[in-house]
Amino acid sequence: MGLIKRGQKWMIQLRHNGRLVRIATGTSNKKLAQEIEAKRRIELVEGKYFDKGQGDKKTFQDMAEKYMAEYAIKKAVKSMVRDQTSLKHLLPVFGGMCLNQITPNQINAYKIQRRNEGASAKTINHELGFCKHAFNVGIREWEWVRDNPFSRVSMEKLPQSRIRYLTREEFERLYQACNNRLKPIVLLAVNSGIRLDNILSLTWKQVDLQKSVILLEHTKNGERLGLPINETLKQLLTELKRIRHISSEYVFHTSTGTRFDGSKIGKWFRQALKEAGITDFRFHDLRHTFASWLVQNGVDLYIVQRLLGHKTGEMTRRYAHLAPDNLRTGVIAVENYLKHESDHKSDHSEQFV
Repeated sequence: MGLIKRGQKWMIQLRHNGRLVRIATGTSNKKLAQEIEAKRRIELVEGKYFDKGQGDKKTFQDMAEKYMAEYAIKKAVKSMVRDQTSLKHLLPVFGGMCLNQITPNQINAYKIQRRNEGASAKTINHELGFCKHAFNVGIREWEWVRDNPFSRVSMEKLPQSRIRYLTREEFERLYQACNNRLKPIVLLAVNSGIRLDNILSLTWKQVDLQKSVILLEHTKNGERLGLPINETLKQLLTELKRIRHISSEYVFHTSTGTRFDGSKIGKWFRQALKEAGITDFRFHDLRHTFASWLVQNGVDLYIVQRLLGHKTGEMTRRYAHLAPDNLRTGVIAVENYLKHESDHKSDHSEQFV
């Protein structure tokens, strides 16, 4: 970094807040260019060279309101509600502050405050994650700020993730204990890994029986996801479509055709668990059951990641310990490769004996 020649004239090249900055000096005189470089470096440190945008005028509350109106509205209902909940804690602390005033030190103090209030590490990370993304949008799209102080603050360390899944025998007991309204919902969950909110929001427009695909419009990470369905689900959905409510768009609906209430499903599910004698299990654990069964049956973790809709493999790696035989196959492959190479070299050496 420093001075570089472009044609006949010198250009300043340096990094500022992680960004590569190139500044023309307008001169071919190296000594003059060095003086300009020194001056520009001072101006960068003092924040004079770059336009500060609107970070010294716009407040955190301005950013939060704009983000909720333009971005949160596109998220799944559960994620949008979580953002609203996060703001109930964030606004009293940062709401009136100008964006350029917020520092990593203040953010770290907020983390300590939330810990003292009893907030879990997961909750604190959701709140920090909301701010980090909002600031990134403010930098990239709105040009309100040039720096993201939340990106320089570490997230809370999370406890080891809980994974509870059913054995085949447990699932059979649970399924038989479900009432007739709940059975198809549970069957879809364990055969697809789809979250309850997406299941209850599923409409017939999202189901393509000819191609054997379900299209989820709004997943937890905000992206569309096309999921293939197996023969069990194809038969189930074919039957449900045959007896569908004439005026309802929902695959799963009440007797009047309206969307099922998640609390009603939860109540039925808890009753079924009690009757089946299954403890320490939630509806979301059917998603863990789906993933665990895949891994135990030799399905590659990358495929599991795609089916679950995880953006990265970090979440999916929680299931890796369920596939020791698959891992063993990997080390055996190396052994076979080395053995083959050794035999190959031995065969060649014998030709010269």
